[in-house]
Amino acid sequence: MFITQPKIFISSTVFDLTNERTAAYNAVNKVGGFPVMSEKTMEAQSIDSLTACLSKVMESDIYVLILGGRYGWQPEGKESITELEYQTARTKNIPVLVINTIYQKEPLQKEFEGRVEPNYFRKTVKDASELEKELEQALKTEIDKKQNEYFNKTEPVYSNLVKIQFPSHIYIADLEIDKKTVRQYNNERKRPFFNPSLHDYAVSALYMQNISFPHDWLVWDGKIITFHNLQDDSVGLSKIIDRGTAELFACDEFYETSSDHLSQFKYLLKKCLEAKLHRLKIKWFKDEKLFVFLPIHKDDFDRWQPRSHSWTKINKSATRKVVDVKYDLKDKTKVYNLRCLAFRTGFENFDNEWYLSLKPEWIFLWNDLTVCDYAFKNIQWLKKTERNMHVFNHFNFILRYLQPSQMESMFTDYKDYLFIKLKQIEKFDFAPIVPDTVWNSLEAISTQKRLTDEDGNVDLFGL
Repeated sequence: MFITQPKIFISSTVFDLTNERTAAYNAVNKVGGFPVMSEKTMEAQSIDSLTACLSKVMESDIYVLILGGRYGWQPEGKESITELEYQTARTKNIPVLVINTIYQKEPLQKEFEGRVEPNYFRKTVKDASELEKELEQALKTEIDKKQNEYFNKTEPVYSNLVKIQFPSHIYIADLEIDKKTVRQYNNERKRPFFNPSLHDYAVSALYMQNISFPHDWLVWDGKIITFHNLQDDSVGLSKIIDRGTAELFACDEFYETSSDHLSQFKYLLKKCLEAKLHRLKIKWFKDEKLFVFLPIHKDDFDRWQPRSHSWTKINKSATRKVVDVKYDLKDKTKVYNLRCLAFRTGFENFDNEWYLSLKPEWIFLWNDLTVCDYAFKNIQWLKKTERNMHVFNHFNFILRYLQPSQMESMFTDYKDYLFIKLKQIEKFDFAPIVPDTVWNSLEAISTQKRLTDEDGNVDLFGL
């Protein structure tokens, strides 16, 4: 599919149709096309002329066949090069325009004329002048048809946004704790505070009462904000608040109050996501601002083992390795580092619809699960080698894995986290379309071969 200047291949015998080919050249230029002609625009090739011509046919957007009197050169003693070009255009479903002439045809050419499909555009002309006129009009018609198809056709474009769902209301209550008692408690267990925040005090106050509670809440302006029902005495957070101040607020009423309220609400959603992912062995790394897939199992040498998960992508079963292990070259009983799939997140509100943005990343960890800082160049190399299809596969896998329906048997006891649910990928129709072959043509030849199947189709989901 051409977008701007179409490549138009002119196919015929050469030396006996000089005037006709010149006329065809002029017609192509008049309609803004690029004439592909052996004597005018085809550069010298290191390959044989037959292979060069057929490859140019396959690269063309429109094929023009001019039938003169001669059958022409038969490179293998069978079909002429013109007929081989015609067969190639047919095989590749390239639009074919046929211009016939009134020249007396030799027997083989007459037979070839009979084999040319009658459903193609065909016009018989008496001279080069008429050929130029008729071909110009035929090309205009074909180009307009293709351009209309192109601009009227849409294709789905997938964003990195996932629609989310959360409760319609939040609870807000005044924090009520004795800071002095909390400090004394931490000193007694030899965990003294260093520049503590109110949130730190609140967490320690829960520990003091032997309350284990997820961290899907926040402290702001001396108040606890959460989706948990603070009016319910059985909820652990109710033990560190002034229960008489617990109130119910509509979410939109809260986050529309000010930009600060909006920021705090986004932070609450992030804390909820953190709690959801914790159950799936995905940890939040604060300094790197990344959610990271962690290894799950160790071997007898206390080495972390690779972590993989099966999933279904576009009706294909696949296995995704989310943690890869590199062993020490000098001591195979030790782990050198771990390459872990990770992702960045953000929360966005568009027209009162909320979305989670996901951006796949990579991170390298030591065997103790601390960050391997000097692996930055490795991450750069990984990103450089990845293409859009790889990133989309990472994104699609992450999204599917976070859905409860996608859990493997090891997570059969997993119960979906109620406060934040991921829905579908946000997509929209885009026009005009950008054919995959256009993107693929920008890649190196070796990459093109790796990204396409034997029929030349770009595999967006195969890697």
